[in-house]
Amino acid sequence: MLRFALPLLLLAGCSSEPPGGTLAVAVAGEGPDAVALAEQLAAEASEATLISRGPGGELAPGLATSWRFLDSGSDLILRLAPVRWPANGGQGPELAARDVVLSLGRTPRHYRPALAATGLAGRGTARAPIARVVELSPRPATPHLLDWLAEPALAVRDRRGRPFPGPYAARRDGNGWQLERRSEMAQPAARAARISLSLLPADGAIREFAAGRRALVLGTGLAGLGAVRASDQGRDIRIEAVDGVIGLAMRSGGALGDARLRRALWLAADGGPLANRVALAALVPQSRLWSQLPPAADDRSRPLTDRRAEARALLAEAGYGPDRPLRLRLAVPAGPDWLQLAEALANHLVPIGINLTVAPADRADLLLEEHVANVPDAVVHLARWSCARARPCSPEADQLLAEAAAVGNNPVRRLALAAAAETEMQADPAFVPLLRPVRWALVAERLTGFQPNRLGRHPLGRISAE
Repeated sequence: MLRFALPLLLLAGCSSEPPGGTLAVAVAGEGPDAVALAEQLAAEASEATLISRGPGGELAPGLATSWRFLDSGSDLILRLAPVRWPANGGQGPELAARDVVLSLGRTPRHYRPALAATGLAGRGTARAPIARVVELSPRPATPHLLDWLAEPALAVRDRRGRPFPGPYAARRDGNGWQLERRSEMAQPAARAARISLSLLPADGAIREFAAGRRALVLGTGLAGLGAVRASDQGRDIRIEAVDGVIGLAMRSGGALGDARLRRALWLAADGGPLANRVALAALVPQSRLWSQLPPAADDRSRPLTDRRAEARALLAEAGYGPDRPLRLRLAVPAGPDWLQLAEALANHLVPIGINLTVAPADRADLLLEEHVANVPDAVVHLARWSCARARPCSPEADQLLAEAAAVGNNPVRRLALAAAAETEMQADPAFVPLLRPVRWALVAERLTGFQPNRLGRHPLGRISAE
């Protein structure tokens, strides 16, 4: 029986470390992305979900020890582990299927988008036919149901909204967390006895790793990438391409209120010069909003020289050109790595008559942004540019996304409709895709259980320093 509810037992006066030792981890960065990653790592370790993630981001048992889809491929049957809720002074009642059913309705408001993505937000979509068996009938069905059930957002919760305990107990410690394994002995999802998780500036995290005080450093986006590549930690660097997009968010008002200017920018902007500036094999141009979509059949398929010629013509029609450039203000995330990309982009656009200057986000016409997907769900990813969330937008794209979500457990048809929706979005885009995102890490040679993957997911409990 798994013993999530029991405290870590240490013999009084015993000076030896419990099996697994201590894993010292730093998340490199100071912005909201770094905070979100650290919070996600702590939640993955301390809040139990029906499905969990393995060391390579693959799906693994969580509170559900096994599962199977029915013949339709949509309805899911899960068998729960024989575990108990915690209680004062000992163990409480056994986790029951009814607890899981009720938990879905207790999903906090800020996590409701994840619940909606599962198709389980409606009544009658979850049932408890017997004590330890849960039956899920998502409406609409999704091929990514198991992925969403592995998200900390959908941790199983009691009637007070408290999550079922995961393999670690988490305690805030200044700018980080201390995680203590609940079981005395190591388990597949809880290898280290203790995990020290801190948020540090990228340069500081790299120094801590070089001094041996951190065995694992996880980067967030491009921030710190140049510094880690310039360090003498070459053999310990890991870089992985992840699902999502780096690009330009366009504000349709002000200087970009003219659709001709937005289209000129879309035609001329290209991720190639940016990737060349960074000179990193994993950082590659991406012309679509989702890397797994087939090549676009619209103007993005034309040679760059032809696109830039049309962009010049549109700019000239609007009264702009090299002698009278369109001046746009660009907001850039903090750090020299992002400024390097901004400089490469600016140099690329000057010859056609667009001048970029860096400005604060609240005064910018363009924002250089990165969006990384925790779940490989193209429909949910593209919805961030729907008419409910972005301008300019395409009602036709919204309709195609709705059709994609409604096709159920048909990944081929779902992806085809998502591709069609993305093409409609790019007819007058709110976002210009440029690059595929990357994640970097420093991994000590003695560590085991760290596996690069396209989701950039690395559950800390699966990693060991012994």
